Amino acid sequence: MADPSRPVHQPIQPHVRPLLDPEYVAFHDKYFQYLVPDDTKPWDGSARLKNPHLPATESEPVPVGNVRDIKVNDNYTVRVFTPDGPKPAAGWPVFLWFHGGGWAVGDLAANNDVCALVCQRARCVVVSVAYRLAPEHPYPAAFEDAVDALRWVRSEAGSAALGGTDPGRVAVGGTSAGGQLAASLSIAAACGEIEPPARLAFQLLVVPVVDSTATVETAWAANRDAPWLTPARMTWYRRMYLPDEGRAREWQVSPNFASRELLAGSPRTWIAVAEQDILAPEAEGYAAQLAEAWAERGVEDVEVVTKIYQGSCHPMLTLNGMSKAPPLRFYNGETDLTW
Repeated sequence: MADPSRPVHQPIQPHVRPLLDPEYVAFHDKYFQYLVPDDTKPWDGSARLKNPHLPATESEPVPVGNVRDIKVNDNYTVRVFTPDGPKPAAGWPVFLWFHGGGWAVGDLAANNDVCALVCQRARCVVVSVAYRLAPEHPYPAAFEDAVDALRWVRSEAGSAALGGTDPGRVAVGGTSAGGQLAASLSIAAACGEIEPPARLAFQLLVVPVVDSTATVETAWAANRDAPWLTPARMTWYRRMYLPDEGRAREWQVSPNFASRELLAGSPRTWIAVAEQDILAPEAEGYAAQLAEAWAERGVEDVEVVTKIYQGSCHPMLTLNGMSKAPPLRFYNGETDLTW
C-alpha cells in the first residue's frame, strides 16, 4: 500500500501487478514507485549517482583470486577479475562483460556480483568494461570501445595484466544496453571488422536491447505497461545515445538488422528474457533470427538457448541480491559457461 504522504510517480498498472513476481512487487511498492523517473527531468548527470533512497540491491561479490582496475586508454577502463589457483596450461579463458544503463549510466561498480561469480564458477578471467557514456559520447562511441576492448584482450593475452589468458577462448556478455554491445561485438568479431576474424566462444545476453527502432506500436506493444523500463524511459536513453535516428538500422546498434550472413557468424548464445519487460519480444525474436541464420547456412556447431524468467521485469539482474531465490542463475549451471 502506498504511503499517502508521498506522491507516487511510478505505479504498477493494476492489470500488470498479478503477473509480477511478488518479491519485485514488494520492492517496487516500497521504493521504486516514489522515485521521479529520470526521463521526466532534463539531463544533468544525476541519473548516474547512487540514489540515497534505495538500498544496496546486488549480492555481495564472492571472493576471487584478484580484482584490479586497468585504464586501457583515455576512453575507457576495465575491471579484471582473476580466479584463484593455478592457471590452465593454455591460459585462462576470458569473459568480456558490458554493463547496462541505456548507454548513459552505469560504471565499473555495476554487476560486480555477477562478474565475480562467473569468474569463480566458470574459472575464467572476467573483464568488465566501463565504456564511454551518452549523451557526452553518442553512438558509436560505446560500440567502438567494445571493439577496442576485444582487441586489447587478444593483444594482452600473454601479459601480466590479464594474468595469462588464452586469446582463442574469448566469450562476451552483457545486460540491457550492454547486451546489445555484446551481440553486435560478436558479429564484428566473426565478420572481419576485428582482425583476425574469429567466432567467439559464446555470448550471454541478459535482457538485451536488440532493436533500436522498436516503439510501442511494434516490439514494445505487448509489454508496454511493464514497470520500471517504460517506453518513455527507453526512448529517453536511446535519443541520448542515438541522436541520429537515421542510423538506427545499423547492426552496430541494432544487431537484429544484421544480414543472415553476418548473423550466422554469431557464437552459441544464451539469452535471459524477463517475461514482463518491454524488451522481451525483441530478445525472443533475435533468438529466432540466429537459429534461422545458422540453419540456412548449415551451421551445426552452435545453438541458441532462451530462458524466460516468469514474473520478472527488466531490472532483475540489478535486484539479484534482494531476492530470496535470485531469478538469474546463469553462474550456477543454467548455462553452459564452457569453452
